[in-house]
Order: sequence, then C-alpha cells, then structure tokens
Amino acid sequence: MFCNFCGRSYDFKLCPHRHPNPRNAEICSQCGSRELSTPHPRVPLWLAPIVTLLSILPGLLLFMVTILFAIGFVNVLLTSQQLLFQFMLVGLLLAFLWYLYLHLPHFLRRFISKLFHRSRKDDQHGH
Repeated sequence: MFCNFCGRSYDFKLCPHRHPNPRNAEICSQCGSRELSTPHPRVPLWLAPIVTLLSILPGLLLFMVTILFAIGFVNVLLTSQQLLFQFMLVGLLLAFLWYLYLHLPHFLRRFISKLFHRSRKDDQHGH
C-alpha cells in the first residue's frame, strides 16, 4: 500500500484506518479523518506508451527468436542431422523462456497497472 523507498501511498490517499480515498480528498469518506497519506506524483502522459512498449517488446523478441529457431530446425532436419541434439537443447531453452514469459509478466502487468492506474473518481473531477 506504501512505497518502500519514499513512504507515499500509491494512486490514492489513505487514512490511519487504511480506507482508500481519491487523490483529491481532504477528509476520509468513511471515517472522517483529516490525516491522509500523500500519494505518489502522477505519471507523465509520455511515460505510459514507453511502459506499454517495454511490456510488449520481450514478447515480440521471443516470438521472432522462435520463428528463426523453427526455420533453423527445419533446415537442420533436412540437411545435417548431426546438429539435431544441439537444436533440441536450444529448443528446450526456448520453451523454458516462453514458460517464464507467460508466467512472470502477469505479476509485472499487475504491478504496472496498479502503479499507473488512475481512479475513476479522480478522472471525473478532472484531476
């Protein structure tokens, strides 16, 4: 709920009872407390496309490497079967990388979406 480095809350303000409130709140909507946390500064608009590109780029690179591997594997099957074992090891490594990519990015996507998510109440007030 709070940043480990600066101690600020993420995209909302919290009262001492940890009730979430919009960024522009001055008192807690649930308990009426005026002691609210300071949220992180808003993410600049230019940073959102960069974060999206960085989240897509590893998948695109892995896909391209897989296509190149498949072409090379077919070529080895047709021409030189002595390299088949090495290609199978590379294929296993590639399968492991796909496994990591399909499981780790979910955690990273959740973290990034929580970090950069704007609350709907803030958007309605134009802040």
